[in-house]
Amino acid sequence: MKIAVVHNLPAGGQKRALDEQVKRLSKLHKVDLFTPSDFGYQYPLHFPQSVISIYFSLPKVYRQIAEKINRGKYDVVYVNPCFLTQAPFVLRFLKMPSVYYCPEPKREFYEYIPRKSNFWTYYATLPFRYPIKYIDYENTIHAAKIVTNSVYSKGLIKRIYGKIAYVNYPGVDTELFRPYLNSVSLSPSILTVGDISLHKGHDFIIRSLSLIQKNIRPDLIIVGHGGSEKGYIKRLAASLGVNIKLYEDVTDKELVDIYNKVRVFVYASHNEPFGMVLLEALACGLPVVAVDEGGIKEIVRDSSLGILTKRNLEDFKKAMTRYLKKGQTLKDSRSDPERTERIKRREYVLKNWGWEKSVKELEEYLN
Repeated sequence: MKIAVVHNLPAGGQKRALDEQVKRLSKLHKVDLFTPSDFGYQYPLHFPQSVISIYFSLPKVYRQIAEKINRGKYDVVYVNPCFLTQAPFVLRFLKMPSVYYCPEPKREFYEYIPRKSNFWTYYATLPFRYPIKYIDYENTIHAAKIVTNSVYSKGLIKRIYGKIAYVNYPGVDTELFRPYLNSVSLSPSILTVGDISLHKGHDFIIRSLSLIQKNIRPDLIIVGHGGSEKGYIKRLAASLGVNIKLYEDVTDKELVDIYNKVRVFVYASHNEPFGMVLLEALACGLPVVAVDEGGIKEIVRDSSLGILTKRNLEDFKKAMTRYLKKGQTLKDSRSDPERTERIKRREYVLKNWGWEKSVKELEEYLN
């Protein structure tokens, strides 16, 4: 097949997943990438130019991309999200079959999470941002076929857009994310990964940690880019006596090192459609404690992988405490029960979440 791939994704999990897909599709097919930046588009960083650009400049650039693709005699166009509008304008202008990968709707317009700070900025700009909800909707319904990342997301897409979506679970790079085989001293810390934004639920984790008695309370490591709520998160942790360590610019190698040196991975994101970082943690052998919302149970399928709780502070605290009582060191020995448990989690990921399996299924949808 001759495949055109369109995206406007920032660095992060979605972009990394697309790179894995393109790498494997390119082995058997002719694949060409198209992004707005290739056509001279630069997103203004300041309001109101940033919003005006979305409504006027961005559609013109996507029309140019579509025109070039339409002339290119491609068999199919694999369209990925635009970080500005979610579903990109290019879907309106294509004259050939398109498959739109929709991991989730534009969630800020469909889910209510009470704000803790930056009220003025959020509500003052809302009238300018709100039309994006309808842009995303209109662009989405132009897709010939929609693929998504979980059964949970499939339900959202049906409810919001009235469209049937096909589930294509992503994979995880098991060569990169892997457990250390030598003896490791475990840090008295727990880990979560995700941007410092309200829907990631870092405040819930901090409040739950504060319920653990101080002499055994672990530090919380947060790996994620600072967002609008960073100040709030720091103030909350300080007021509750919870020590947090925030790492904003971490290489993949550094992240793997952190995964391998903490006791447990915790996750409290609100209605997360999938949760790629859960797979990364499990691939490194870490046990998981997570709030059972969204598509999380599609990954954490049984108790050998971790514990799922309701969004209840006491329940979450008890689940974390269970793993904090384990040993201080992972021994380089097959007789070490904790090492055995970590290897089993790794084997679960290898069996069920490889990229080869995922891309083979995606290839069928593109056909």
